[in-house]
Amino acid sequence: MYALVDCNNFYASCEQVFNPSYRGKPLVVLSSNDGCIVARSKEAKKLGIPMGTPAFEHKSLFLQHNVIALSSNFALYGDMSYRVIETIKTFDLPIEIYSVDEVFLVFPEKGGVKLAKEVRDRVLQWTGITVSIGIAPTKTLAKVANQKAKKRNGIVKYNPDLLKDLPVEEIWGIGRRLKKRLHGYRIRYADELIRANDIWIKKHLSVTGLRTVMELRETPCIEHLEVGPDRKSIISSRSFGRAVTTLNELKEAIGTFTATAALKLRKESLKTHFLLIFIHEKRFKSETATIHLPLATSYTPDLIEAAHLLLEGMYQNGVTYKKGGVMLSELVSEKESQLDLFSKDKQASKKSQVIQALDQVNTHFGSKTLSFAAEGIDKKWKSNAEKRSPNYTTCWEEIPSVISKDK
Repeated sequence: MYALVDCNNFYASCEQVFNPSYRGKPLVVLSSNDGCIVARSKEAKKLGIPMGTPAFEHKSLFLQHNVIALSSNFALYGDMSYRVIETIKTFDLPIEIYSVDEVFLVFPEKGGVKLAKEVRDRVLQWTGITVSIGIAPTKTLAKVANQKAKKRNGIVKYNPDLLKDLPVEEIWGIGRRLKKRLHGYRIRYADELIRANDIWIKKHLSVTGLRTVMELRETPCIEHLEVGPDRKSIISSRSFGRAVTTLNELKEAIGTFTATAALKLRKESLKTHFLLIFIHEKRFKSETATIHLPLATSYTPDLIEAAHLLLEGMYQNGVTYKKGGVMLSELVSEKESQLDLFSKDKQASKKSQVIQALDQVNTHFGSKTLSFAAEGIDKKWKSNAEKRSPNYTTCWEEIPSVISKDK
């Protein structure tokens, strides 16, 4: 049996763990520059606040119902995800991490509901996060059971009745793209889909669709989560918190984005041959520039130097910029990168040691403990995050404290 463990309203729940006054109240988490709604508490969902829409469109609704709006705090959410997963691992069950707030577990055939309750209770006790658990013979059905668990008592074991009122667009692997096609053949619910002919399914939904239907028929076809194609590129970008007009500020921003992208490269043991930077003007015009690197690299100073060289050729004095970013492409494994016989870089090994030392310091003492001067210090261009909660679990200065007062 498979069990899907899914954190309820994860971003909002992380905020409520450390600020109990938020509990039971409508709460939304906003994207970069406090623009769009990226997460909602269950109370916010009940008010009909839609996902992904600009927050300013719902200003009157926020005021009417005292909706709490917070800037996104991804450092907090990432650390809380790690804590939830480490808690689940203490049960010593086979585990597959599906996303930041979802994991699949392999359960014994008997006693699954009891075990699910133990998992749920321990995660809540150790992290403060409430999870829903769906149990089923296949991963697709575990998704179905999990959807029902969110609306019930938090734990649901699959039974065939769950498919009777399940719209086809809510099936994992089907989605909204195929909704119109299936509706055209008068197939609207999951129990209608599983009765369709296999040849017809393969013709209209492909082999992948047939596998999904087999999973709905309780035949496991996804033993291990499919590994996606090798990463083709890495992008780091952000809208600026205020208008940027100077070359120095643009260099700071592009330097910061480049350093972030380079760190992602190293975390995935990759190097890049191709660098692209882009800047967007306030009047919706964008400029791009690219460079092909003779040697694949993940060394941040070299990438920042190349990015700044491109930026100097793009920058226009007197123009107002609102967004910038970096894309790294033509990625190769750091173990398989091609060397250049005519390269003048004689310090490759030293560079590798230096950057490894920097990453180790930042891993041990916290992100950006050490950074490059090219990234700037004040960073007045940074996105607005005036409503961001403290980094309760990753920053010493922001750890919650209890102060006792002498009577």
